[in-house]
Amino acid sequence: MDADILNVTGLSAGYGRKLIVSGVDIALRPGDILGLLGANGSGKSTLLKAISGQLPPFAGEVKIAGVSLAAAPEIAKARLGYAVESSDLPLNLTGRQYLELIASIRHCEALRWPCGDVIGRLGLAAWLDAPIGQYSLGTRAKISIAAALLGGPALLILDESLNGLDPLAAWEAKQMIAQLASTGRHAVIVSTHVVEAVPALCNRALFLAEGQIVQVWDKERLQDEARFPGAFEANVIQALKAFTAKPRLAA
Repeated sequence: MDADILNVTGLSAGYGRKLIVSGVDIALRPGDILGLLGANGSGKSTLLKAISGQLPPFAGEVKIAGVSLAAAPEIAKARLGYAVESSDLPLNLTGRQYLELIASIRHCEALRWPCGDVIGRLGLAAWLDAPIGQYSLGTRAKISIAAALLGGPALLILDESLNGLDPLAAWEAKQMIAQLASTGRHAVIVSTHVVEAVPALCNRALFLAEGQIVQVWDKERLQDEARFPGAFEANVIQALKAFTAKPRLAA
């Protein structure tokens, strides 16, 4: 088995004949928490959907915990927890039914997490037996995160899932992410527009523009910039200004 939790090589993906993401390479080792940054339309969601198997790539390879997504998709996806967007949740199911469904797909026990009482920590108990269609957007984000964490997947992907949470739930979610990564058996990708939260939560970061990785922060660079308040945020804002001023190819 590969030492990497995630290994992405030469990944290109898009919709129809339109290329959105091109030539992306990512390797995540156990314990990594990667912050994925970029403007709207930079290709972040397309990249994550290709990594998670929701979107067939045009080229390249994805391995999750050493398993090829192309060669053994069911095995690879069972090692992945993806917090889906609110619009992709089954609105007719209750929260409990949705968690049971995800647990059956991932071959793990329902309502069993490696980071304690997720339902209690996210304040979901009162909503668990109500249809997801009755949830607010913030509560839908919570049930999506809870489902993604089920069974302690090797790779956890949060696609802007933290953005809509209330401050207490956001704090708890970040604590659980850090707790999961600290075991040394998991890796996490957090796509977010909350730039200032990245240095405290992540040990690596990537900036995506026009479907390509244009800036990389390794652990040392991220730690260096975290020593100076606002330094990381200023560098990301500078990159955003540079690339949003040009016509964008990705969507």
